[in-house]
Amino acid sequence: MKKYIDFFVLSCTVLALLACLHSCKLQSIDPEDVDLGYDYYPLEVGRYVIYDEHDIIYDPASFTDTTYHVKEIIHDSFLEGTEEKFTVYRFAKKTTESDWPLQPDSVWTVARTANQLLRTESNFQYIKLVFPVKEGKTWNGNAKNTAGDITSSDKFYKMTDLNKPYTGINGVVYPYTLKMTIANQSDPIVSKDIRYDLYARGIGFIKKDYTVYYYDQAHPGSQIIDYGSRKIMEIMSYGKE
Repeated sequence: MKKYIDFFVLSCTVLALLACLHSCKLQSIDPEDVDLGYDYYPLEVGRYVIYDEHDIIYDPASFTDTTYHVKEIIHDSFLEGTEEKFTVYRFAKKTTESDWPLQPDSVWTVARTANQLLRTESNFQYIKLVFPVKEGKTWNGNAKNTAGDITSSDKFYKMTDLNKPYTGINGVVYPYTLKMTIANQSDPIVSKDIRYDLYARGIGFIKKDYTVYYYDQAHPGSQIIDYGSRKIMEIMSYGKE
């Protein structure tokens, strides 16, 4: 009788273990269900975005205020070793001009690894995004350029407002966006440095707002701008050619 009891106990134990393993398998996370956030910067040849850009430049001798349109299009892709990179053609024109130039003003590159979006602008490479996307995540966006070693932790990029809606030009609503803060420092006596980019799912980069002012120290506390700049670049339209 004891032999049958032992066999019965052993069988129940095995069945319980199998049931537990099956339950754990059902509850495991499918990698495809993890929101990596790659669609915050889709990479596909032919994709383009057109922006309205407003630049204000201050210096002690002059003040300039310029508006123009910018078009960024993923022109081509190529392999560098085993890494796929994409060339981004950038065109600019005055808002009163009807046609885009035949040749781009500049050519940048962008690549995505498993956990980073790398964008090279004017020979400087930046880590623009990191994956998976996560509220409050911080990183050194300059880690791959010459400013990396002197970038303090209080100037690390920071990801916030994940999956929040944003209303852009002409009331267009982008339902899922994320904000990437580059700098958020303000001293009422010395300077102001507030810069951020905005990304939208399925589109990519849709806005930048960069303010860098240095105040006139001859009149401390007046916040009279001695020199600096303000750049606002915002999406007007997008599509694929």
